[in-house]
Amino acid sequence: MPLLKLVFLGTGGAVPKADRMLPAIYMEDWLGHRVLLDAGEGAQYRLLQIGVSPPSLTMVAVTHMHEDHTLGLPGLIITSRFLGGRLKVLAPRTAHGVLERLGVEVGDSHVEERFKATCVKVCHTVDACGWLFEWDVGYKLDLSKVEGLPKRALTELIRGRPVEVGGRVVTPEEVADPAHKRFRRLLYTGDTAPCPKMWEAVGNVDVLIHEATFADDVDPAKAHDEGHSTVDDAVEAARALGASVLVLTHISARYPDKRRHRELASRVVPPPHIYVPEDFETLLVKL
Repeated sequence: MPLLKLVFLGTGGAVPKADRMLPAIYMEDWLGHRVLLDAGEGAQYRLLQIGVSPPSLTMVAVTHMHEDHTLGLPGLIITSRFLGGRLKVLAPRTAHGVLERLGVEVGDSHVEERFKATCVKVCHTVDACGWLFEWDVGYKLDLSKVEGLPKRALTELIRGRPVEVGGRVVTPEEVADPAHKRFRRLLYTGDTAPCPKMWEAVGNVDVLIHEATFADDVDPAKAHDEGHSTVDDAVEAARALGASVLVLTHISARYPDKRRHRELASRVVPPPHIYVPEDFETLLVKL
């Protein structure tokens, strides 16, 4: 079952609070990938608190080089090196030179057979990537169309590979259940103002983790000029991207708690289902 674990290690933005630390989200998928989304100050300590060792990370995906998203990175790099690992960091290309000098493997994408991470440009005040993660869960076959095919052929078709049976090539598309989604997708925006060009580039996603720096007490135009979004902006993005799950994070320290964000989210009908997590809250998502 495609199950995704998200642990929100820091849900604040720019200025920390005692109970709301700087941006960092731990993501673990059913294939065993361990990904840290942004690395706010003290990120390695928060990982250790949930039992995750820095060298065990598959990668750290940094959205941009503002300090609230990167101050925890040097500690992660040094600890990983001491423990015999070499951290892989995904970041915007303009940051690669700086990161290479820190002795890490740097890239702006990560591709495996069933898992892919890609930088998607967002609308912030500096060069910034939203990170799009995509999982290939294979085809679900229509049993009425594959009757009599050998088990080996079924395995290949599920994995998306054509097979030759009895002198004829059978493609996955001809025998697949049309109602089944082969690819499951999550987008983490990092910091961004409303960004229609990003929505067009991405297409649909299942899960959207979107910043909501402001609730409804700030002029949206001011928020957008600062490269940030309101709750309403995040909801608009979720609808544009067809997300069934929306997570709101990067909450400004101007709010003593998240009650207003939750109140605004509760008014949204129909879906997406909206979550406003606290630090160290875990969300399990069935994709």
